[in-house]
Parts: sequence; structure tokens; C-alpha cells
Amino acid sequence: MKKFLTVFGIVHWGLIGFLIYYSIFVLKINWSWILFGFLVYLVFFFLVIVRIIRHYYHFPIPSIMTQVIDNPLRRKFIQNPEIIADRMQLEPGMNIVEIGPGKGHYTIAVAKRILPDGKVYAVDISEKVINLLKRKIEKERITNIIPQIENAHAFSFSNESIDRVFAIACLPEIPEPVKVLKECYRILKPMGLVSLCELFIDPDYPRRKTEMKWARKAGFELEQGFGNWFAYQLNFRKKFNKF
Repeated sequence: MKKFLTVFGIVHWGLIGFLIYYSIFVLKINWSWILFGFLVYLVFFFLVIVRIIRHYYHFPIPSIMTQVIDNPLRRKFIQNPEIIADRMQLEPGMNIVEIGPGKGHYTIAVAKRILPDGKVYAVDISEKVINLLKRKIEKERITNIIPQIENAHAFSFSNESIDRVFAIACLPEIPEPVKVLKECYRILKPMGLVSLCELFIDPDYPRRKTEMKWARKAGFELEQGFGNWFAYQLNFRKKFNKF
């Protein structure tokens, strides 16, 4: 399958390049229309074609799409880190786990709210992500964020040791999301909260109903929901010791 995707990518983008060349130099179409058409096609490609392929073969999101998703406009107008953190019912001294911290914008917003004694364990399976975050917090002199490599299917945290778990447009990227949520249930204290945020332009975007179904299977109950179909945040509560 990997070989097929490589060949598909070469042929596909080669054909796109040929069509752009043909449109400019043979059909003499204005370059602004070509640019507009290319941008529309990029949106279609990542929102439709990539989703279809990833449904059958789960490959990493292209780096260009990661940049599209994690941008200043999104953080200011759609999924503002300060607003998302405020919805998590945080208190000073809490221990928090973030799955997939990315560039750390949401990590920092949460870390500020649990000072002076609270800690955010920013976990990812990628050593590159963790090292970049370490450099960021060292530069900004943030001492209550602890980046570490973790397998979301088998956290190193003790049972009932964490107050909150959150993931921003990350959970659907991980195989077996219900298994991940069961691990979250295990490490959360009684009445602990898991907060999940999703964005429509993410190739792995799940509908609210899908994520709610995953959470129910893991033993959680929906407490609060925010947003709409394009961008939403769901808070699930651990009610009792099920596992």
C-alpha cells in the first residue's frame, strides 16, 4: 500500500503540474484564475480525497496540512487556546495530560491556569514533537510543562492520578481511539474530565456523534458541549470506577 501511495502521489502531482502548464502556456488562461482553481482543488483534495485514502490506509497527515490546521487565524477566531482552557474547569494544583501537544499553544494556555503547583504532561509518540516543545518552553522559561514520549494505548501514569486529559484535533489520528479513551479513564481521578476538540478541516475530523460514541464505550458521560459542526469541544466526565 505504501508503494501504491508513493506512485499515486508522483502521478497525481505530475498530472496537476502538467494541467497548470497547459492552462498557462497553451490555453492562455489568466494566472489568477489558475491560482484560484488550484487552491479550490487543494481544499477538495485534503478534505475529500485524503480522507477517503486514510479511511483504508492510516498514513501520517502531510506536513503542509498540519500547517494549514495550526495557524494564527484558527487560534484567534475558531479554537482560541484561552477559551478552550477556560472551558476545562481548571484549578491551581491540578495534574493535566495533553495528548498531542503540537506547537504547545494550548499547552501553555492550560499551564498558566494551574499555577503554582499544577503540572501539564504534554505527551506524544513523536520524539521530534517532544524535542521542539522542550526547546519552546525552555526559551519561554515555563517550568510546569513536562514534555515526554508516551504510547497513548499504555500510559506510564498511575491509576487515578490525573485531574484532566485533553486533546486538540489529535484523538482521531491515533488508531483505536476507544482504547486511548479507556487509558484516559484509567488514569483520571474520580470525577475527572477529558476534553476533546475537533476541527472540520482536519482530514481525520469525526462527527460529534462518533466521538460521543467512543467516549461512551470507554465509560465516560457527556457533561458539556461547545461549538458547532465546523469546530467543537466536548467535555466528558468520569463518573465511577468502571475498569
